[in-house]
Parts: sequence; structure tokens; C-alpha cells
Amino acid sequence: MTEEVFPLEVRDLTTGYGDVAVVRNASMRFPARLITTIIGSNGAGKSTVIKAAAGLLPCWKGSVLANGVDITREHAWQRVYRGIGYVPQGRVVVPEMTVRDNLEIGAHILKGDRGRIDTALQRVTQVFPILAQRMSQLAGTMSGGEQQMLAIARALMASPRTIILDEPSLGLSPKFVDIVFEKLKALRDDGLTVIMVEQKASRALSVSDRGYVMHLGQVVYSGEAAELARNENVKRLFLGQVPEDVQLLVEEADA
Repeated sequence: MTEEVFPLEVRDLTTGYGDVAVVRNASMRFPARLITTIIGSNGAGKSTVIKAAAGLLPCWKGSVLANGVDITREHAWQRVYRGIGYVPQGRVVVPEMTVRDNLEIGAHILKGDRGRIDTALQRVTQVFPILAQRMSQLAGTMSGGEQQMLAIARALMASPRTIILDEPSLGLSPKFVDIVFEKLKALRDDGLTVIMVEQKASRALSVSDRGYVMHLGQVVYSGEAAELARNENVKRLFLGQVPEDVQLLVEEADA
């Protein structure tokens, strides 16, 4: 039987910072044209997983695969050429540059091809029409929600097939949280594979197809997003009461 191939997959990933392992033996598969959310408490290792998947952190152990190809040793810029986009946490834009210039930074793989860049600009402004009205505006003068849309649009300029987002709703007003999540659903419906880390767990699961729950650097639950949202243990985990089966799993891994 042929093994199923995923747009992005991490296998038995262990990584961290300095000499501290933050993620241990984590495996995740991200199906094509679906939204997959990774949730968990602060310090669970969610952002660390996606940084390793995007090539921003090395894999100490394990591997990262894109469409069945081992990309573990590839740099982040090489993964962009493979169709993997990344939107960092915190609305990272260049505040003293215009919206247009910020967007064109994301089109660096087009190597100055003006026609393709203009086509990419047209495509992303169809997703985020407000940006078409702000092309000459300095990014630093935009609202937080508008900056987040700009950050996502910049990643889309390279025409990724998979986009990874780290806390896309962080610091946004309820209005812009709604907008951002609706845009992510639209991108999925257009065929993009969407992977996100989110603290707004219930909201994230409500717009997702699949999900993973992390605790102390490990995957403790996974499955359909709707099922995870109904899981009483998942609910208790977010209330700070670690379920007995989760605690046992962690203790066994530490043994």
C-alpha cells in the first residue's frame, strides 16, 4: 500500500533553544487544503514546532517532510521555494516602508519580474481589498488588524501552497479576529493548506478541520477539530487541570 503524502509533516521532532528541549518526539501531519490548528497552554511548544517546520529552528532529532521529500536540512529560504510560507507572531512588518514595499519584500523569489510581481499584488489585494487602498501608506501607521492582514498578504506574494501562521489573532480586536479567521477559511477554500498556532483555542478549532493539542512539548491529543472542541479532557486542560491520562503520558516520557 502506498504511504499517504502530506504537504507538510514532522516526524518524531525534538528541538528547542540552547540546550533545553522544548519539543520532544512530536509527530504531526498537515493534510492538503485543510486548516490544522495547534493549541495548548503557554510554553507547550506550539510555536517551536512550526518554527522547525518552517526552517527557523534546527531539528535535533526527527525530520520534516514536504510532499514526501525530506527537507530537514534545508534552510528557511529554500522552503519558500518549495511553496511553504510563514507568518511570524506579532504582526511583523517594516513600519517605515509603504504597504507596497512590504508586499514586494514577500515577492523576492520572483527575482524582480515586474509582470509576475504585479500579478501577485493583484491576487493578494483580491484577498485583502483594503490593502489596495493603502499601497502608499506607511505600514507603521496602520491599525494592528491591518498590519496583520499585510503580514499574511506578504507571505502570499510568493504563491505558497502551504502557509504557517503563528498566533494570527494575537492582540487583535474582536472585529479583526473575525476578519482574519474568515480570510483563512477563504484561503483554504481556494486550495491552500493552512497551519496555525493559536491561543484562542475554541475559536481556532471552530474554523479548523483538524487539530493537535500539546502539553509540555508533546502531542497529547489529535483529531478532527470539532471532536477536540467537544473533548472534556481538552476543556479541562485549558482550565489548568491536566487530565490524568495526559499527566501519565508526560511522566512516562520523562521516565
